[in-house]
Amino acid sequence: MKVFVVGGAVGYINWIKNVELVSKPENAKIVFFTGGEDVDPSIYGCKKHPSTWSNIGRDLKEKEVFDAMTPNQLAIGVCRGSQFLCTMNGGLLVQDCRNHAVWGTHEITNGKDCYEITSTHHQMQYPYVLPKENYDILFWANGLSRGYYEGDKINPDIITEKGEPEIVLYHNEDKPKCLAIQGHPEMMRYGILHEMLNKLIEKYADA
Repeated sequence: MKVFVVGGAVGYINWIKNVELVSKPENAKIVFFTGGEDVDPSIYGCKKHPSTWSNIGRDLKEKEVFDAMTPNQLAIGVCRGSQFLCTMNGGLLVQDCRNHAVWGTHEITNGKDCYEITSTHHQMQYPYVLPKENYDILFWANGLSRGYYEGDKINPDIITEKGEPEIVLYHNEDKPKCLAIQGHPEMMRYGILHEMLNKLIEKYADA
């Protein structure tokens, strides 16, 4: 699987099977967006929360990479990368939430299966402003909700009702499919979580 890591921090992909690194995004089947600073709210048309720490220069460079991708490529993002992919598909971000910047792991679920994943973020994807046909929440946080969600233009009640997104698939016809993973699988010993994530990658990279 040919993979381009935006920014070059290849440690983020240590859990993906059968990786062949490439030096240009146009040569990749998968373009991978990594963790780091918050996404600047100007990218998604919102006011900055006091807790938001962003790097607009990075955002603009990564936006150039994303905008040049084709629909037959797969974008994957972890943590900040997942939030970035949410905004590139027209979503917003919760700019401050609680109980996710924790030591160790927490549980995610799809309503049937449960997995442990790391949690080190204070921001969160907010896809609920998008048409329902343009995204699927594949996994959500299980048992972490505390009702504290802050950010311009978001509705905390919707998150309480529908769940805290942990793994989201964005699929617009004119954009690449985007697998947005809120946690940090690269921080964990390889196990059943990674097997599940690799199956998702195989499924959507070939779709």
